[in-house]
Amino acid sequence: MIKTLAFFILLLNSAHAYEILSTPRQIADTLVDAGHNVTMLLPVMNPAVADGSNKVHKIYVEPDPVVKHTYESHTEMNIIERSLFNPITPLFLGPLFASNIGRTCEKMLAEPGLIERLREEKYDVYIAENFEVCGIGISAAIQPKAFEEYGVPQALSYRPTLFYAHLDVHSFFSRLTNLIGEVFIRTQFWFPRRACDGALRKRFGDEYPSVAEQSSNIAYLFTNSEPLIETTPTFSRVIDISHIGAREPKPLDEKWSEILSRRPRVILVSFGSMVKSYLFPINTKLSILKLEDEFSRGNASRVDNLVLTEWMPQIDILNHPSLVAFITHGDMGSVQEAAARGVPGVFIPIFGDQPRNAGMMVRNGLGLVYDKFALADVERLTATVREVVDNEKYRAAARRISRMLARKPFKPKEQLVKHVEFAAEFGASSAFRPRSHDMSYIAYHNLDLIFALFIFTVLSLSGTVKIALFIMRKCFRVVKVKSE
Repeated sequence: MIKTLAFFILLLNSAHAYEILSTPRQIADTLVDAGHNVTMLLPVMNPAVADGSNKVHKIYVEPDPVVKHTYESHTEMNIIERSLFNPITPLFLGPLFASNIGRTCEKMLAEPGLIERLREEKYDVYIAENFEVCGIGISAAIQPKAFEEYGVPQALSYRPTLFYAHLDVHSFFSRLTNLIGEVFIRTQFWFPRRACDGALRKRFGDEYPSVAEQSSNIAYLFTNSEPLIETTPTFSRVIDISHIGAREPKPLDEKWSEILSRRPRVILVSFGSMVKSYLFPINTKLSILKLEDEFSRGNASRVDNLVLTEWMPQIDILNHPSLVAFITHGDMGSVQEAAARGVPGVFIPIFGDQPRNAGMMVRNGLGLVYDKFALADVERLTATVREVVDNEKYRAAARRISRMLARKPFKPKEQLVKHVEFAAEFGASSAFRPRSHDMSYIAYHNLDLIFALFIFTVLSLSGTVKIALFIMRKCFRVVKVKSE
């Protein structure tokens, strides 16, 4: 047996949301279990979010007071009523992100001796998340041997944006909607990138490389995507590690076993930790109660057909044989758990990447998407849920995907560990860096060639028409002379 050398790895985790915290924690724990020395850098944004792993060394940067206040004052925001395609949304969220991420960046850069300490550690690999773009920006300052994050250009003509639940973006209208959604996303994240670039150059000088430039020179990009469900054009350095660290379901305890045994068919409803159900509009609450009433008809006892809870063992419940459908907002963790357990769903995207997550499930026949703004329409909601529950095709597709995921030839943990170790030993390969990063927008999309060909075609047609008219006039004159 060959013993792998232990590498020194730095992982940045900005600790700003429960849903996003889980992936860095699982990455860290997996690398520690593989025998590596992992340090987690925690520039805290949301004090209410725990730091996750107990297996790693931790370096804390306390939250900026303004950022801390922002997170605490926005916990009651009712995001279910916000439209993703509202043109004001990116103009509101962009400066908000810029303030939170920019101030966190300045706080981290101002931490006495932090950057120097990180540089002196001489880490073999540095792993950063793409939300906290300042984490990407300090890569050139701490100089790890290999940097792993992201840097992949997006082809908007066929790759769905996060805000769009329809993955087949082929028609004119769908491509237009896809483009608008991507413009909104890029607008939102343009503000924090500019803020971080400013903070980094203020600290390290005007010649310091931008966040975009540093992200283009990564060794690998780890994505929380499942290629068996979400297939898109990609690059060699993009490594899918979806559902990494996901535990196997356990038998339900006595309480939950009794609840799920009350009926032969059970529907699980969950909108995650960021969507507060008590903030739902009253019509939405009444609609969900009426939905429960519709599915209770015919039962002698209808009082305890609806069970409300603040927490549930979601993975274990999804594995119960009585569960026939999952009504969810469609965050990546929930859709991956549903797919792994073979449970079809009704997906009601609320914000972020959830529309696209829902779209990839629907494209694979694993359920239906439902508009969050139509939750008050109880007849439409009931019909959608009944379609998923009663139509066996959704259950059959879900079971098939579940079997495929269980028999994948390469497991996420193996993919992560081997690629991190490879990067630690050899660094980033220049062959993996797309040359498109050095191309202008015009050159990347061949707009100059298209324009040149258009001009050539117009001049050629114009010349051809003129020559044809000239020949016709000559022939007409010859015929006229002969006739005289």
